[in-house]
Amino acid sequence: MPPKKPAPKEHGNTKFDEVLRGKYLSSLRSGNLKYESARLCGVSYKTVERRRKDDPEFRSDEEHALSEAREGVEAVLYGMAQQGDLGAIKMWLTSHDRSTYGEKKQIELDATPAALELGRVEAYARIAELQTELALRSQRLQLDDPDIIDI
Repeated sequence: MPPKKPAPKEHGNTKFDEVLRGKYLSSLRSGNLKYESARLCGVSYKTVERRRKDDPEFRSDEEHALSEAREGVEAVLYGMAQQGDLGAIKMWLTSHDRSTYGEKKQIELDATPAALELGRVEAYARIAELQTELALRSQRLQLDDPDIIDI
């Protein structure tokens, strides 16, 4: 049995230690973007990406920090909506209930008897094309090899 690989937090080959990870997560909570937070901590964004990939706990902590940052923005947005800002109202409603307030796409269907008949005519025409193609292929097979047995 091969030796157990140490957990990402125990890796000695990275300077992205507990202190820097805490600083990175705090920066995210303050509203900074991931790339900017990495820069502020003095680590490359690639280092953060590797940590995210290798460390499920860090990935969860990062998602939680981002969620906390969004909550602050949502609180401001909600306050603006409560004060009657129509843009804020629309954004709040669409982001919290897309099924009711999201954009709707309308599709018009022509279900008149004439339109349905046209669909049937086109279907029969396609069937006729396929039958003709099948007959031509069968003829070619018979010409190429007269010993083919048709089952």
